[in-house]
Amino acid sequence: MTGTLDDQIAEALGSVYDPCSLASNAPVSIIDMGLIKSWTVDDVGNLHVTMCVTSACCTMAPNIVRGAVAALTAIPGIKAAEVKIDPSVFWTPDSMTERGRETLRRRREQSLAQTKTTPQQWRQQVPS
Repeated sequence: MTGTLDDQIAEALGSVYDPCSLASNAPVSIIDMGLIKSWTVDDVGNLHVTMCVTSACCTMAPNIVRGAVAALTAIPGIKAAEVKIDPSVFWTPDSMTERGRETLRRRREQSLAQTKTTPQQWRQQVPS
């Protein structure tokens, strides 16, 4: 890893992917999902990260936290990493980076092309 410590932290968090995006074959990092809200590093190398999740019901949150901690503690100079989920932060798609939105848009287009479905297809009249 090269660059400033902040660059290295961003790169490490950028290597952790939202599990639901992986399952839908549209990998988006937790940075690009807009889940990372802030981080601080103290003088001895203890890193504290605050993040949110896309839903209060997210069952994958512990896995995301474990993945982030593993990636962050691999950074030279980081003694320990703590990742906390802030339940007061309400995530919306507007939180995503442009790259994240573009990844999901492309995947949605590919999926629609493969399945030949249309939005609100259920509203169309079915011939009898």
